[in-house]
Amino acid sequence: MITYDIEDDRSRRRVHNILKNHGKRVQYSVFECWLNDDVMAILRMDVSQELETGDTVRWYPLCAWCHKEITWQGTGTPADDPAFHLL
Repeated sequence: MITYDIEDDRSRRRVHNILKNHGKRVQYSVFECWLNDDVMAILRMDVSQELETGDTVRWYPLCAWCHKEITWQGTGTPADDPAFHLL
């Protein structure tokens, strides 16, 4: 899960556009993303280039067990859980 608090509209829009390609926006500034280590490293670098002093981005790992326990109140739907196949 990735959350952000970015003051500048232009920077916030850029970060939003970066994140929307990697996950589902579940709240205005909250994304649920399924990332492997390599993609996350690249994504962190891309996001960091858009940040200015005072901006905050938080990265919360959610394990498979934690993800199953996510609940919400009000409107919304769960983020898509990508299919995994063991070969």
